Amino acid sequence: MKNLRVSFFLAGRSVARSNFGIAATTTLMMLLIYISLLFLPSLIQGAINRVDVQVVDTLTSDIVITPANGASSLADSDAYLAQIRQTAGVRAATDVYRIGTRVSYGADSGSWTVDALDPSSYGQVFTTPTNLFEGRPLTTHDTDQAFLGLGVAGAGQTDVRGYRASLQSVHAGDRVTITLSNGTNVPVTVAGIYYNQFPQSDDMAYISREEAATLVPASADHATAIYVRTTPGTSVNDVVSRLTPLRSDVKLQTSDDLSATAQDQVATYRLISNILKVISLLMAAITIFTITYIDLANKRRHIGIERAIGIRSGPIVLSYVLKAWAYAVAGIGTGLLLFLYAVTPIVRGHPFHFPNGPVTLATSWNELVRDVVILVVVASFAALIPAIRSVRIRILDAIWGS
Repeated sequence: MKNLRVSFFLAGRSVARSNFGIAATTTLMMLLIYISLLFLPSLIQGAINRVDVQVVDTLTSDIVITPANGASSLADSDAYLAQIRQTAGVRAATDVYRIGTRVSYGADSGSWTVDALDPSSYGQVFTTPTNLFEGRPLTTHDTDQAFLGLGVAGAGQTDVRGYRASLQSVHAGDRVTITLSNGTNVPVTVAGIYYNQFPQSDDMAYISREEAATLVPASADHATAIYVRTTPGTSVNDVVSRLTPLRSDVKLQTSDDLSATAQDQVATYRLISNILKVISLLMAAITIFTITYIDLANKRRHIGIERAIGIRSGPIVLSYVLKAWAYAVAGIGTGLLLFLYAVTPIVRGHPFHFPNGPVTLATSWNELVRDVVILVVVASFAALIPAIRSVRIRILDAIWGS
């Protein structure tokens, strides 16, 4: 305890008598390093969260049910869908029938999936009908109407990714031709164009189930896929367990099972985040090490005198670690307040626009606390190494500066 009191005394005197410019610069560096340690990983986590939400909201839902054993569709889908909706943990469910494979406009055409959907239930599972770019979404009794993704229509948006592969100039109200799976060409009017800002779900086209029953009578009471949204807070795996006994000729998959492409993108984001964290920590270590080393070099004679009057090496070393803690805590505390009450609200009001849409900062308290602990530990070791080297010099050499 005596040595500890001596260490606090030495550290306090050192901080009080330190050069104001050096102290302010050190604190500012720790502030900037802590904010950078939080900002870029938080932005990347926000982008990851955005991808996860878009996969579920526009592409896969929580659970996807498809035919098993090589079948092309599920028969008696209406009764099966009613059973699914009555299952505990299911918030909503909808089905689609794959009716076409190609969309054409004039001399331009491309291979895109064309699904028949029930507009009333589809909007309960996916946000696609609300992400309008032009026109309107489909309604239950729509015939001779189609709902196209911006990746199919193009709509003259040359700055949108995938524009060159789209039909480029299709707008709401234009007539396009859908090629059905049986090879029949059917002209339809574009009721609306949606834009999910997610390429995998923007490359699709839809017509109503009522229109599909007219074009392909065999599609009635059949489904190519059934999409299920679970109640918030319910385990998706628990719902899968409840749905499994309802029917044996189906395959149930979760959004995690189906989002391999998105998961690759998420993995890339996480790798970048980890690299940036390592760089920030190295910057913190180099900053503290350099400032401590210069301080010790200027106070070598002072340290020699302290040792000559009986102060042990341990308290001297610990005093420099405590001094590094003081700078780190001041910088980190100020940086935390700025991040929470200035940076985060500003980004929330003016989000970054990634290819997948607007992205804000996403940081948990566990992340904030962990970064504080890591940065303090790094600062401790950065101050400890030069301090230990300084007290190993012989007392007379330190006093005479040799």
